[in-house]
Amino acid sequence: MKRLFKIIDGISKWSGVIFAYLLWPGVAVLVYEIVARHFFDAPTIWAHGTTQRIFAIYYFICGAYVSLNRDHISMDLIYTRFSMRTQAVLDIIGFVFFFFFCGALLWYGSRYAWSSMMRLEPCNTPFRAPLYPIKMMIPIGALLIILQELANLWRSFYIVITGKKYEY
Repeated sequence: MKRLFKIIDGISKWSGVIFAYLLWPGVAVLVYEIVARHFFDAPTIWAHGTTQRIFAIYYFICGAYVSLNRDHISMDLIYTRFSMRTQAVLDIIGFVFFFFFCGALLWYGSRYAWSSMMRLEPCNTPFRAPLYPIKMMIPIGALLIILQELANLWRSFYIVITGKKYEY
């Protein structure tokens, strides 16, 4: 089990670290568009859609990294006042709701991405950039998040049962 958790944590860590660098090309394209539009009165047909796609990939793939580091939104003001066991119980309860959401995202996202890939779907702008590679990030990101949350769920059960953090 320890080996499996190390693999899942490693995938979450490295996918987050590597894909976090997408932030810079996204910002660069935005800055280019702002300068072109406002200083040269020459807006582009590609910058807006390109930044949307870059940031979509960034958000989908980096979700597992956020989950690994427990950096997602929580009610820290209340949550941190509870004992470690109570926090673990709350995490388990939250996982139930999370699983329905991410399970649906994986299921419907896979169908959505597959349909797009089969049609080699382009975007509906004059630029006509391919959409299917970006739509494939939906099920990939959902799968990565589910794997990481399953590892986190196991750790939460371990805390509830033993009262200690799971160490490897």
